[in-house]
Amino acid sequence: MLDKLEHNTLFPRSFFFQDGTELPSGLVFHRKRNSLSSRIRERIEAEVRLRALDVLTLCKETGTKSDIIVRNGLSAQEMAIKLRQAWKLGNNPIDNMVSLLESHNIVILKFDFDTDKLDAFFMPLPSGIICIALNSNTSFSADRQRFSLAHELGHALLHKEQVPDETLEKEADEFAAEFLFPVEEAQIELKQTLSFGLLKELKAKWKISMQAILFKGHKLRLIDERTYKRYYIYFSSQGYRKNEPSCGVEDEKPSLLYSILRKYMQMHQDFIGCLNLSREKFKARYPGINMEESEDV
Repeated sequence: MLDKLEHNTLFPRSFFFQDGTELPSGLVFHRKRNSLSSRIRERIEAEVRLRALDVLTLCKETGTKSDIIVRNGLSAQEMAIKLRQAWKLGNNPIDNMVSLLESHNIVILKFDFDTDKLDAFFMPLPSGIICIALNSNTSFSADRQRFSLAHELGHALLHKEQVPDETLEKEADEFAAEFLFPVEEAQIELKQTLSFGLLKELKAKWKISMQAILFKGHKLRLIDERTYKRYYIYFSSQGYRKNEPSCGVEDEKPSLLYSILRKYMQMHQDFIGCLNLSREKFKARYPGINMEESEDV
């Protein structure tokens, strides 16, 4: 039976005997569409759980822990403000969301989920590790991926393993909106006469969607109802509700996991075996590692 499993799955025998009890039992919080089927959801969850086993091993052995703060009863908006203070961001735009999170040891697993029904989700790993799975599917714009990261970070800081509901999803959105575009700055930026050109300029500066800027301005009563609706009608007529102009917002690529992996490789000569992977599975999961060079590590 084990020989057949090894042959059919390309996983080594040791893979089937590793302890996965420290991993959470399910995909807890996620940005998804209602049409996401349970079959696809389970497939993606299984893949991320496999990758999270690596993350847990790598972070534990290299002493990597995420730099986060405790909620202590704060609201979602207050939490975003406090985190900006803790990370010394001021009220400045976040140039690269992936780099920022990784600089605080938040592990991002970015790969194509083979569906456009699920944006991202986080795995609440033990030992002080935050791990966020992000869908790199081309259906999602760079600014949407940035918001998804902020949304999942909000869940990780605010909710841990609570049972998700609409209130918690709203809180994660509120956290993301404040973290990416602070209210104090929005009140300054949106005092100007609103125009499509201004929306493009603000998107390029803050790297959030024009629709998010409109929504925030309307919520803060800086944009009246008539103007708000007029712009949304215009966005619909131009197809911008689904595909806005990029305004220079570019794709962001993670590198932290590879950095931790290379450190781990220096600690273990048989690093592939220690991760309970076959050579084929390792190459598929970490295509950025040159196997020939790694043999000299």
